[in-house]
Amino acid sequence: MQRDKLRGINGDLFLRFSFYRMEFNNQLLCVIQTKNKQDSLTPLNYKRITKQIEILVGMPVVVLLDSLTYYERERLINQSVYFIISDKYAFLPSLIVNVQAKKENKRSAKLTPAAQYLLLCHLLSEKPIDEYTIKDLEQIMPYNYVALARAVTNLEDCTLCSTEIKDNTGIKHIRFDSNKRELWAKAQSYLSSPVKRVLFCDTIPEGDFSMSGVNALSHYSHLNSEQYETLAIWDKLFIPSGNPFNEVEGLNKIELWKYPTTMPFLSNHDVVDRLSLYLSMKDDPDARVEKELEIMIEEMKW
Repeated sequence: MQRDKLRGINGDLFLRFSFYRMEFNNQLLCVIQTKNKQDSLTPLNYKRITKQIEILVGMPVVVLLDSLTYYERERLINQSVYFIISDKYAFLPSLIVNVQAKKENKRSAKLTPAAQYLLLCHLLSEKPIDEYTIKDLEQIMPYNYVALARAVTNLEDCTLCSTEIKDNTGIKHIRFDSNKRELWAKAQSYLSSPVKRVLFCDTIPEGDFSMSGVNALSHYSHLNSEQYETLAIWDKLFIPSGNPFNEVEGLNKIELWKYPTTMPFLSNHDVVDRLSLYLSMKDDPDARVEKELEIMIEEMKW
């Protein structure tokens, strides 16, 4: 890369690294490689340096390495550092590339939790947004760049979104082409219940819980509420201390969800969103529940 494309890069980084520009899967990348083979940097240092360079060059930054032990590779992955090891292995999450493991033309049968959450966020957003970038999404969603990049590829594999790189910045722009009602219908075969596990307890637990189940449905419909609660929480936020939870019985039902129970675009975080609620209850055998779920979706303002 020419110096005029690397404005803002300090002299120390120029002395330490060689800079290259690479295009892969229609996305531009900045590749850095240490000039001194003996130069040893920790994964945390690589994370700091690549983030600094990424801001200045406006594209994802990848570290090129000759070799790496499995342990060192895992440490770089844990720090979300993008890297290529010679011609043997690549970890490029912005492109969802794992050269060793990826199988060509593999189609996803289901959306991952993060991909489903991203799709539902778009469907529920009240302000129309024509397109997103992964960095835009990272600012408002509780997932990091790597997880969001994987989610976008998952959605693209299911033909639920499209992506485009418009200029030489290498920034991927994400679009949902169908109108929201059509997109919801198109996505049905890829969607699944957000509920990962169900527990019970006799007292209301403390934590970032949202109302779910019948009482949430009664919030959105004319169904009568129940005396006891069904509460939902993202399983990553669940702390089981303080309450005797069990998997058999209890007055209150606790749902551990695969993705967050709140949406960044919605102001009411006390109740789970309509679409996730539908997915969590659509197989309920109660005819009243089935009817109210259908009405709730019919009355959606897409």
